[in-house]
Order: sequence, then C-alpha cells, then structure tokens
Amino acid sequence: MTFFKTKQNIVPILFVLAFTGFFTGKTPQYVSGLSPFFSAVGQIEEEVFNKAKENRLQNERAYESQIREKIRLVIAGYKTGLDENRSVQIPEWILMESKKYGYDPLFLTALIITESSFNNWARSNRNAHGLMQLKPATAIALASETQLKWKGTPTLYDPRKNIALGAYYLNKLVSRFGDLTLALEAYNQGPTRLSRFLRKGHLPQRYSTKVLKNYRKIRFQPI
Repeated sequence: MTFFKTKQNIVPILFVLAFTGFFTGKTPQYVSGLSPFFSAVGQIEEEVFNKAKENRLQNERAYESQIREKIRLVIAGYKTGLDENRSVQIPEWILMESKKYGYDPLFLTALIITESSFNNWARSNRNAHGLMQLKPATAIALASETQLKWKGTPTLYDPRKNIALGAYYLNKLVSRFGDLTLALEAYNQGPTRLSRFLRKGHLPQRYSTKVLKNYRKIRFQPI
C-alpha cells in the first residue's frame, strides 16, 4: 500500500520535470515551435540552418495561428468583462509573453484560467487583481524591474500589462526555485511562505496540480 502511494506521487513529479525541461529549454533536444532553445550538443551548422530557416518560420507561423485560434476558443467559454476589441487581443498577448520566456502559450492560458477564469475584473480576498491575480505590492516591484509604467492598482486591470507582469513573475520564480512545480506553488503561496514550508519538509502540490490539470485539458482539446 505504501509503495502504491509512493508511485502515485512520483508520476506527477516526473511529469513536471519533463514539462519543465521542455518549456524552459533545459532539454537535450532542440525544441521546435515557440521555444527558442537549442541543445549545446546538437548545434545545427549555419548553412543547414539557413536552408531550413524559411520552412521553419513558415511552420512556426502556422503553429502560432493555430494556437491563437485555440486560445480564442478557450476564452470564448468565459466572461472576460472586456469589450470585444480587447478580448480578441488576449491570445496575441499570451503568445507574445509565452514566446519571450519559452512557455507553451497554452500553459500560460491554463494559469490564467486557474487564477481568474479570464475575468479581467477579478479581485481575490487577498487583494490580488486581474487576469493573473497579482497583488499591488508585488506588481509595483515587478513593474519597476520590467520598466513598465505603473499607474496604481488600475494598471492590473489592463489585461496586456497584467499578462506581461504575471508571465515575468512566473519566470522569475522558475529561476529562483529551479522547478516549475515550486514556481507555481510560490506564485500561489508567495515565495517567502513557500520557503518556510520547504524548510519544514512540506511541499504543497495542490495549486500546481490544478494548473497542470487545466493545462492538460486544453492542451489535448481539439480545435
């Protein structure tokens, strides 16, 4: 019985390790699509790369177009509280920020679903705001680091800025903790609180499990 439980716990951890490696570029293979990372071992020679570049870019454009449409369909199932002109731009903002940090855009989409169900005006009982549910104190620091113009809490209700700050924050947490599961838990718990849990030998997994469940759901959902 103990072995069975241990085996159950290992499976999501292995999934996370694979997921983290794939989308943070720490992988022994070239990652196609949106990830910009190459293997240090398997560098493509310049001539071969140049010959393949046009086809690769064409494939990338087709992939991005497909992903935009998939995100649009996902968002259509939620009430964003935004007018149509701004709602239709959300997939592009997600794609842009995901590409910047090497995330699968559908993963960032899943994180937003978990945080706010795409309600742009969401506010939690812990004073977190907007699509990616950021607290003003945290967001002020993030805005300073990213040179994003801060205009008070209403800034967090600008979906483009909220997504930009949230994606940057998650990437910062991935760099700090070196693990996607820990980064997600830190995003939810706060890094200081998570560090206290870890010192006591406790690893929260509820939030990261929920995000990854949402990710798998939309990742394998046909268009």
